[in-house]
Amino acid sequence: KRRSWRRSSLKGLKHQQTLSPVYKDVTELSKSISLELPETERLAALVLACFQFSAQKLEQTLRQSDGFSPEAFRAHVDSVSEDMKRYVEKLKRDGTLQRCVDVTNELWTPLAGVFGGVSVRGAEEKPRAQPRSLLRRFSAECQGWEQLLRRHQDHAEEMARQLEECRRNGGRAQPADCLRSSVADVLKSKPDYQKILDEQREGLNSVELVLDEVQQGLKLVQSFRDESERHLQRLSRELAMGTFGELEKSPVRKLLGASARKMPPPP
Repeated sequence: KRRSWRRSSLKGLKHQQTLSPVYKDVTELSKSISLELPETERLAALVLACFQFSAQKLEQTLRQSDGFSPEAFRAHVDSVSEDMKRYVEKLKRDGTLQRCVDVTNELWTPLAGVFGGVSVRGAEEKPRAQPRSLLRRFSAECQGWEQLLRRHQDHAEEMARQLEECRRNGGRAQPADCLRSSVADVLKSKPDYQKILDEQREGLNSVELVLDEVQQGLKLVQSFRDESERHLQRLSRELAMGTFGELEKSPVRKLLGASARKMPPPP
């Protein structure tokens, strides 16, 4: 009967054994770890999960080779997994995992203060949004004034024509008509928005140049953020190599060495 691939908890072999998790992709590694655990516990669980994920991927690759025994491979993985758990416990006791967490926090805290959790791409459009909104409101108000002016100009011209015709006939205009004709004088005091825009064109051009400079600055900040993320990833890899690369009797080396010995030579 085919044996199940089992693993035990970090605290010892006497606890109840459960099946190893099967991860479909890398994104599921962190999702399976509870956020309520301390950071060192989460890092330890992530290391073990990465080992299980690597073993699964390695098994999928070795299945295509001749002479591969899944049962023997899984038994060997179980043995190496126990060694890995003991190494992780050792790293927790001597403070190595805590130092890794402290270094990561020290590097990320200044960046978090710079960006403040705000999307740089979202902030890139914010300086341009407000002037554009004001210009749209300004244009709408100007169009409204123009429509109102044309309507009352037509009405004032009609009133003026009726008044002139009434004077020629020796009659008198109605008081209401005289009052309505004064509306045209009020409307003539409407600001000349086109003239205002022409006078402020130089200032608006300067504002546009300033906004372009701000956008270029935000792009530089985005570039700095991307570069910082790449630096953190590179530093994380260096820390991992410095932490696990010099370990004697490394379980990963033991697993890969055993797999290489079991694979038949190429024809």
